[in-house]
Amino acid sequence: MLTKSGLHIGDILVITKPLGFGTTTTELKREQAAYADIVEAVTWMKKLNKAASELAREFDLCAGTDVTGFSLLGHACEMADASGVGMRFSNQKIPFISGAHRYAEQFIFPGGTYDNRLYFGSSVHFDPALDEPSQLLLFDAQTSGGLLVAVPPAKLDHFLTRAGQIDLPVWVIGEVTQGKGIEVTE
Repeated sequence: MLTKSGLHIGDILVITKPLGFGTTTTELKREQAAYADIVEAVTWMKKLNKAASELAREFDLCAGTDVTGFSLLGHACEMADASGVGMRFSNQKIPFISGAHRYAEQFIFPGGTYDNRLYFGSSVHFDPALDEPSQLLLFDAQTSGGLLVAVPPAKLDHFLTRAGQIDLPVWVIGEVTQGKGIEVTE
């Protein structure tokens, strides 16, 4: 079973879907989203986490969560707190759907995104080079997001190979660290 409290220092953080569904669907509600962006978001949201959860079980992973309304950083904060560790994410490695940055630069976000930043923001330290839209995208409330799982370093190469074999997109986006809170590097 995956739990939020199963992180170990040195684990590698992997995500199974890109981010940006909240900002894109908010622009859809305003009837101004590009059709291709809507199709991309809906296509990702329709993908179930079944294959990702089966892969996590196959590798006996201990820690994971779905990334939904509390955002990537909100769920990461919960995991780090429950496990008594910190996390470091590389913003450049985090995947986003095509229109996400464009809508973020216009500050088009669901209300939950701002709530997430207000509630979890004190636990997050951002590289000063990251502008506010980039920061907010990491607090973006997701609908039907992917899984965030922690993979022990010794299992990572095989995990990534196996994900490719079953045609499951995965991205390595960070690591579990000593300390508390979340650090986001450029």
